[in-house]
Amino acid sequence: MNTQEPGYDPIELTHKIEREVTRGNARRYYRFRPARFYGGIATGDVVGCNLRCIFCWTGVPRDNPRVGNFYTPEEAWSKLKSIAEQHNYRFLRLSGGEPTIGFQHLIELLELVESDGRYTFILETNGILLGAYPEYVKKLAQFTCIHVRVSIKACSEEVFYRITGAKPSSFKYQLLALKHLADYGVSHHPSIVLGFGDEDCYRRLIERIREVDSNAVGHLEPEVIVLYPHVERRLKAAGIWPSLAYTPSGKLLKMQRKS
Repeated sequence: MNTQEPGYDPIELTHKIEREVTRGNARRYYRFRPARFYGGIATGDVVGCNLRCIFCWTGVPRDNPRVGNFYTPEEAWSKLKSIAEQHNYRFLRLSGGEPTIGFQHLIELLELVESDGRYTFILETNGILLGAYPEYVKKLAQFTCIHVRVSIKACSEEVFYRITGAKPSSFKYQLLALKHLADYGVSHHPSIVLGFGDEDCYRRLIERIREVDSNAVGHLEPEVIVLYPHVERRLKAAGIWPSLAYTPSGKLLKMQRKS
């Protein structure tokens, strides 16, 4: 009887991707841009992720770790700072892929942000590495400029496997990330991707979050996917459909889930 757990290991995938997207302390980015979120934020979109979420808005840069160009922390900081100064922003972030891959690059970038003193850095992460490696969170705790947004991708291990393809047991890292952030006193909040489970599943998730990080439940952010054409194609191919989603134009759709 084969009892092997299905799915890929996101920690193993991290090591594979890291070899492609880092070179010393430099990391691959595919663009730098201004964005409207958080009232305006300078954004660096990084290459590579350790999850394969079916609803991910990022296309080629997630799946092809050889696109984009390498930037040192100083070069990335210069790009982000220039955008922020041009638009009078007070927030910076890394987005697109998973910014905790290539952790040394992130730490050195944060050191530059911290030394400047003008900006808040929003670390948007799936939390996998922060949950697996509490020493990462300990290093983040030295910075006052940081706020961490942990995107919880599913309401249960089963749903996590269905929408990411990762081992169900690796879902625990997302919750452990919240625990470690709370334990080390790092400013953070969780967002929860909606539309891929019933009310009971999300209710149980909130209780699980409460168990590891009681303060977090008062700061939950709902996260609703956007049905970009490539996202819609992925969902249809997998036979999975959300009960809640935005159109690319921003219209909220409430739908009957197909699975």
